[in-house]
Amino acid sequence: MQAVRLVVSAAVATICGWAAARLGLPLAWLIGAALASTAISLSTGTLSVPRGLYRTGQIVVGVSVGLTVTAAVFERIGPHMALVPLLAGISILLGRLMVPLLVRASGLDRRTAYFSLVPAGISEMADLAQTKGADSGAVATLHAARVFIVVLILPFIIYRIGDPAFDAARAPGAWDGAFALALATGLLCGIVGNRLGLPSAFVVGPMIGVATLSASGVLAAREPAALLAGAQVLLGLSLGTRFRRETVGRLPRALIAGSVVLILNGVIMAIVGLALAAALDLDPALMLLASATGGTAEMVLTAQVVAADAALVAVYQVARGLGGNLLALPIYALTMRRVRADPSIAAARAGGGNGGAKRHDRRTRNE
Repeated sequence: MQAVRLVVSAAVATICGWAAARLGLPLAWLIGAALASTAISLSTGTLSVPRGLYRTGQIVVGVSVGLTVTAAVFERIGPHMALVPLLAGISILLGRLMVPLLVRASGLDRRTAYFSLVPAGISEMADLAQTKGADSGAVATLHAARVFIVVLILPFIIYRIGDPAFDAARAPGAWDGAFALALATGLLCGIVGNRLGLPSAFVVGPMIGVATLSASGVLAAREPAALLAGAQVLLGLSLGTRFRRETVGRLPRALIAGSVVLILNGVIMAIVGLALAAALDLDPALMLLASATGGTAEMVLTAQVVAADAALVAVYQVARGLGGNLLALPIYALTMRRVRADPSIAAARAGGGNGGAKRHDRRTRNE
């Protein structure tokens, strides 16, 4: 029954992606699929996408970006070497500073609010939240909302400031031997990257492996347009299923207030990115995507759609995700040290803070 629901949901998501593409929306296949998947998940109950399908979409995105890389990318990255850790640090610090605001606005306990605002992977933060007694269901839902908000809004902002030709950045490729080699390389590098614990391994691993071959002149290929559209559908379908009906139903205030806080967070980061672009004469679209706290795969896809430098965007996004994953627990310890004796924390945990943790799908994937 679950398999039938998944097939039907995937078909509906694909149709909605096609309709969005016909309307000329940016990132159409992903946005259409995500909207459809969210509606299905909230109306019919829990819908799960197998991890392998999600990772397949990630691999296609990573391979697609890797194929665009030339030797010149190493020259382009020079001016960004100091900005990469700077933006990652600002994003992590901003999330920490907004924890009290989220607590007051949403009614969430401090543990849950903290892990909901760490700009890192959805799965990683939900799992860490569960180990610390926070509501992992709420954490996963708010992180999904963060990615969803950025994906929905950011492409339109970039369009307004730059007038890029959406979905026309590159001519479509073909199913030939060179592209088959690229896919095989991407799969292998994704598996290796995952074994090594690389953040967003099935995006970053294929990107690095294929980019190495592409930049050295060994491999020259382009991805078929239909395959990239399919990858967008898989990513959008997976994103929508993160909105669990039971979690949204028991935490409407937290989701509404949390979305407002996340939008404020995104606006501040966008201002930082545009300010750096203006001060250093950098591409505004690139810096908006570099500073955005969306998922790595989603931001890289957006970069391709608006003809920004997807490889550089990936570097920024991976640095932010890696920094968030590594610093989440040390910053958490400092955060909780000042409130360890607060009786409201114990009350929040006794009142059901772990309810979402029990329901959290342990099969969620890396962002």
